[in-house]
Amino acid sequence: MLPITDLLSCTEPINEFESLSPEQQHHAKTYTTGLVAASNKTVAGIAREVIPAQGKRAVNKFLTEYDWDEDQVNHERLEELQKHGETRWSQDGYIILDDSVNHKTGKELPGVGRFYDHAEGETVWGQNLVYAFYADEKTAYPLAFRLYDDDDDRTKYDLAREIITELEDEVGVPADTYLMDSWFTHDSNLIDHIESYDKDWIGPLRSNRQVTYGGEEIRVDALAERIDTVEREIDNETYKIWTQKRSVSELGEVRLLIAEKVTEEDDENPVRYFASNKIGAPSEHLIRSYSFRWPVEVFFEDSKQDLGFGDCEVRDEGGASRHWHLQMLAYSLLRLGPESSASGTQCSKASSIQVQLEYALKEAVYNLFSWVRDHPKQALDELMEEIEHLFLHSNGSDGSKGWYL
Repeated sequence: MLPITDLLSCTEPINEFESLSPEQQHHAKTYTTGLVAASNKTVAGIAREVIPAQGKRAVNKFLTEYDWDEDQVNHERLEELQKHGETRWSQDGYIILDDSVNHKTGKELPGVGRFYDHAEGETVWGQNLVYAFYADEKTAYPLAFRLYDDDDDRTKYDLAREIITELEDEVGVPADTYLMDSWFTHDSNLIDHIESYDKDWIGPLRSNRQVTYGGEEIRVDALAERIDTVEREIDNETYKIWTQKRSVSELGEVRLLIAEKVTEEDDENPVRYFASNKIGAPSEHLIRSYSFRWPVEVFFEDSKQDLGFGDCEVRDEGGASRHWHLQMLAYSLLRLGPESSASGTQCSKASSIQVQLEYALKEAVYNLFSWVRDHPKQALDELMEEIEHLFLHSNGSDGSKGWYL
């Protein structure tokens, strides 16, 4: 990757963050520029590739030593998003609760341990973060997170409740409905906490969840074998559907929905079981609403592939937390950039930030060409030294030299 000679224009809103001093604003803009445009998104990589970074020590001190409140920065990030119509949240939006495993190899990193990765279908070594995410028809972005630690007394359910309390009592997110996967739907205390704020929720059930039917307690998958479904068209898709108000173990009276998507392929789609406290909601509403959970998966994919989600090697827990807060900031700044509309269906790749990311990378290249054009030969020689430093690897552990490609 060629040197990044200037800070990206999408980072300019950071200048308005009152929780950061002017010097800290510069470092925040440097770090988010590196997360977006650098090829290596570690502290060392950002310091090496982003020329305004002022060196590795300066970047590392910003993460681990400087006095700034990442929670306040996060609140200011969310406030900035509310200033723009295309990213402003609404009562009709959704808050998604989910977690993601960040694969690691080191054993001295904060929160590291063995966790089941649903995406991989196996247990892996890494860090597990619980997230809340906002989505509606026009936009999608992260709200808050907590790092889960096996050595901590708090469970992931506890962390999710902490996040909900923050969003409802401090941030004031107006979205009426929470969406979650079957793991979070399993915890009745979490459901009660959502309902204590007069909010709705929709979540899938595991196949062994107990349901009251015909005067007896049976598994929900056994119930699916007894009932007669009806085919319905929802957004050009055909579903076999059954729905009633039923008592589900630990949840009480809920709207129970059993649905199977019908396709022309020979492969059978799995039967899905959903529950919601929206007792009077029609099946079409529940299915459409739950489809808004998809953008959080896109966020995890984009963040891991393009925005340094898993590149933090900082051993200090506070520094790691700041890295992930700045990663959320970088994602949001891209949302506010040119071509930032998330138009299209909520299930499409339109909710990805790939278009904005491509624009930012083009800007970085343009800035480099402008720098070469506008500076005298002496400065150009300095730039070539930076390029050599980037691409010529220092002696490795085996004494050999290699090239960054």
